[in-house]
Amino acid sequence: MSRARAIRETVTTGTRDVRTELSAETKQTFQVVAFLATIFVVAIHYQSAAPSSPSLEKASANQLAQEFLIGGVARFSVPMFAFAAGFFYFRSDDGTFRTYLRKLRQRSRSVLLPYLVIGFVATLFWVVVRLLDGKSLEGSPLELIATWLLRPPAEQLWFLRDLMVLVIAAPIIRQIAGLPYNLGVVITGLLWLSHYQPFPIVHGWYLLHTETLFFFCVGCAANQHTDVFDRIGRFSTPTMFGFVIVWFDLIIARIMLRPDFDCWYTSDYSVESLLIHKASIVAGCFSIWMVAWKSRHPAVIRLSGAAFFVYLIHEFPLRATVERVAGPLLEKGAWFWGLFPLVTVSCFAAAMLLNRFAPRAIAFLTGGRTPDSAAKLAGAETRRPAYSANSHSSAATTH
Repeated sequence: MSRARAIRETVTTGTRDVRTELSAETKQTFQVVAFLATIFVVAIHYQSAAPSSPSLEKASANQLAQEFLIGGVARFSVPMFAFAAGFFYFRSDDGTFRTYLRKLRQRSRSVLLPYLVIGFVATLFWVVVRLLDGKSLEGSPLELIATWLLRPPAEQLWFLRDLMVLVIAAPIIRQIAGLPYNLGVVITGLLWLSHYQPFPIVHGWYLLHTETLFFFCVGCAANQHTDVFDRIGRFSTPTMFGFVIVWFDLIIARIMLRPDFDCWYTSDYSVESLLIHKASIVAGCFSIWMVAWKSRHPAVIRLSGAAFFVYLIHEFPLRATVERVAGPLLEKGAWFWGLFPLVTVSCFAAAMLLNRFAPRAIAFLTGGRTPDSAAKLAGAETRRPAYSANSHSSAATTH
């Protein structure tokens, strides 16, 4: 599509109005990134083996392979989701209270509602399983409701909770991202780089993670430089491979330095391994954008419309069910290699079937993010914004 046909929008960021363009190729690339990121999020939750010692010699080939894929490659997912969420939120934000309320209503429909529905199903399943196993329920009914609302058993929902906090705090974040000389982005970046978590833990999860905060802020600031998306995407194939090699080398270096690296509510890392890990994430974000740009096949873009549905259903209770049924067929450490592809393919297949036979149901659950809505991008439809108020890229509202 020629640049003359690109969507022209006025975006207010900080204190300046910036005339920007967003090409169909860029929108399609966001969809492909969402598709790839969702697959790797599923991989994260089906990991079945990881190095348990800082000594590389004590790790098995299976543990190291899973650590490379899950502890390394997959870690671009959350940053890219948060980046897209910030980018698309502030793309149509003019800073007025009226717009804030409108966006709050929209995100309540497209983020909060799926969070509550899937959280309720997961919590209910957890209660039923405990009762069937003859175990007593822990806590009072109010504590059970708090579990549903604040930390449901479906672990992937932490990102949606973070995203709602970010949406509520959007006016403040807008001011932070708009500080002169990108000072706000720099400060949040340093928080992320140091892995310092200043926010309190609420019912087991941080009120807000610095990773989602930082990349949400970067997404906000990126509205002033949308031409960069096209420039990076059009890098040559050899350049893309060069970035991927650097990305993989950083992951390997981190594994060699600290194979049992873990920074999720723990501090099993050294300063050196943490910095290399963060560098690999940055390299991964650039690399995956180039890979996605060159993978903009209509079939992939259509599948990307199922990504949010897959994100919502792939974890508990599905994971617990699959592990009980199919788990005995494999050695536990090898579960990942069998269950991950099985669940991924099955979830995407279920989404496509629902899209065909129950389109209203999947649209209700996902806030309008369906394969049909994504397919419009495959045809480079630009007469109306491809990311409407209630059907943003899956990348903007997941993980």
